[in-house]
Amino acid sequence: MLFFFLLTFSSSRCTTLEESVIAPTFEITHQWSYINFTWESSITYEEAIDSGDYIPENVAMTGIKFYRNRWYIALPKFRPGVPVTLAYFFADEAPINPLLTPYPDWDSNTDPTCEGIKAVQSMEIDRSGVMWVLDGFRVTPATACPTKLIWYDLNTHRRIRSYTFPETIGLRRGGFLNDIVVDDTGYAYITDNSAIDPGLIVFSVRENRAWKFRDASMFPQIEAANFVVDDWPFRALAPIDGIALTPRGSNPRVLLYCSLTGFSVFGISTEVLKREDLLSTGDWRAYVTYLGDKQAQGDGMAMDNFGNLYYGLLPLYAVGKWDVFGGTPPEILYQNRSTVIWPDSFAFDNQGYTYVLANTINKFGDINFRLVLNDEIKFRIFRFFTGSQSYLF
Repeated sequence: MLFFFLLTFSSSRCTTLEESVIAPTFEITHQWSYINFTWESSITYEEAIDSGDYIPENVAMTGIKFYRNRWYIALPKFRPGVPVTLAYFFADEAPINPLLTPYPDWDSNTDPTCEGIKAVQSMEIDRSGVMWVLDGFRVTPATACPTKLIWYDLNTHRRIRSYTFPETIGLRRGGFLNDIVVDDTGYAYITDNSAIDPGLIVFSVRENRAWKFRDASMFPQIEAANFVVDDWPFRALAPIDGIALTPRGSNPRVLLYCSLTGFSVFGISTEVLKREDLLSTGDWRAYVTYLGDKQAQGDGMAMDNFGNLYYGLLPLYAVGKWDVFGGTPPEILYQNRSTVIWPDSFAFDNQGYTYVLANTINKFGDINFRLVLNDEIKFRIFRFFTGSQSYLF
């Protein structure tokens, strides 16, 4: 088993909104006050409204990924009235309230059987243009189907295959497959944000099987509980959530993860994670390494091909950057109390831009918050120039 060299650092959680920060320019490329779709006809639209199959104010977006001038969007079913869970729109469409088109089509999103796409939280697109879709949001009564992983070839727009996770790994009632990174040696790593059975899932393409690591480092941290975002308290003790993978060429590659209710980032070599036999003992836990603390609680994170980690800072309304293994402390790239409300998913294009979605998802996930259909912007995609690509390149 392999060790990796770790540089220590010190950080502060006391950064305030008033501090002057030198940062790249953040610009909003697209934003929505509500999400609507390219319906098959006005009749189907009206029927969906009348039946409650489509409740516009209840539709929220989480995962975003970019490929060949298309944005692919995950729409988990936090509340009733979400007719589509995986969609896309073209990058050159209007910047305000662009319509989303179901991906790969309406039938796949509305199929009543468990073969259909049920509730997607996020996805990843590999170097070949294959999208790995996590159909594993199972914390509401929207579906009782098992959690699964689905592959789509974005060059042909065909479904390649799917894999259904066993109940011992992804619960069909209470599972929350949250985020995914892909290793080009034939593995994927997935965070299960389930309040019942949190952990880190490993999927082997060659073996067509999955296993799950569970550790105390994947639990929420009590000292990070009870924070406020946009005047709404977040009281959930949310476990392992954000995930990132060091770039191709790093040896060994290190998988990074953190809890949503937490400050600490942990790492473990993928050479350890690939060994399912290590689950029979607790010896693998000796290789879990504390890497340091972010400045505040965060949701999604991502690493570029230079080894820079980008992440959201929820109560700071900010986006951070950290060269985890380069010896430099974390820094805040951008803060905006009015617009960076719950920075969540990250994406990269092939022109050197990094993107982040701010989606106010804390309000959609809390049934005590009354959602209203109005002109207030709820979802924003920002871009900022980094001159880098994703960890996949």
